[in-house]
Amino acid sequence: MQSTFADKVFFCNSGAEANEAALKLARKYAHDKFGGEKSEIIAFNHAFHGRTLFTVSVGGQPKYSSDYAPLPQGITHLPYNDIEAVTAAISSRTCAVIVEPIIGEGGVIPADPAFLQALRTLLRSPSRDPDIR
Repeated sequence: MQSTFADKVFFCNSGAEANEAALKLARKYAHDKFGGEKSEIIAFNHAFHGRTLFTVSVGGQPKYSSDYAPLPQGITHLPYNDIEAVTAAISSRTCAVIVEPIIGEGGVIPADPAFLQALRTLLRSPSRDPDIR
């Protein structure tokens, strides 16, 4: 049987593994294409992305990560629903932005639809440096 998809699909057992893989792939792609300086991940406070070391670090909840220091570096945590903070934080070092449409673990806080739309527009904006996307 011929494989026609396995070079584009990554199977895993959990959401934590999927998130970890996505973040590692973002860093690998940025490193290969732009160099090692492009490794920053923007995430939001009180989020939950899994229980691996990398995903608890990205989650922005010290109660889940403080016992495991030193944590992976290059992660910037911002206030949720704050597009101005995201706009100010994105730089040529940013390789990924991870966001939950609803912060579940941090209190069941839905994203403002305008925030998600503005975030999408910001990240896809042709006026931004294309190396940031």
